[in-house]
Amino acid sequence: MVKPLVTREMRERARRVPNNWLHVIDPAHDSAADVPAEAVIGRYLVDARGEISDQYVPNPRYQPREVTFENDLESVMYLVQRGYEDKQTLVDAVLAADLLLPADPAREPRRHLVMRGDTVDVFASEQARPRDWPPHWHRFRGVELAVVVDALDRPVTLLVTAQGGVQFEIPGDLLVEGLRDVITMG
Repeated sequence: MVKPLVTREMRERARRVPNNWLHVIDPAHDSAADVPAEAVIGRYLVDARGEISDQYVPNPRYQPREVTFENDLESVMYLVQRGYEDKQTLVDAVLAADLLLPADPAREPRRHLVMRGDTVDVFASEQARPRDWPPHWHRFRGVELAVVVDALDRPVTLLVTAQGGVQFEIPGDLLVEGLRDVITMG
């Protein structure tokens, strides 16, 4: 079994619990309170600085919950979160997906990215999109997004979110590299 990927939220939690274990909870579990042992995928050791180490222990009592996915990307995101797939599978799924991104209505659709610092928010489905965000959105195919990211003159991180709050950070250059690999193999 592949270790669950470490997310931004996990790193933030780890900083608050140095010299401890950080439990990875199944994203399909409904609540952070009263988490049964069967909903814990495994745990990572957190060092004295609050950094997540490579030491990971899977939970033999873990029982995956059934989840309804909106599309293939959300399905892959849950599988990666649970440790059944790796990050390259996630990159491939993002490249193949229809994605929803915030848009600036004053700019030409699909030719720009709305950025928060060096982060681009990417949503895997309409259901994953926050309802309290501004109403302007545009759709990209993952390969189109890789082309736009490649044209930027700076590094970016894609924060890909699925329904249920499952999130992964993907360096933009990793997405561009994935596209180049597809082109080379094709």
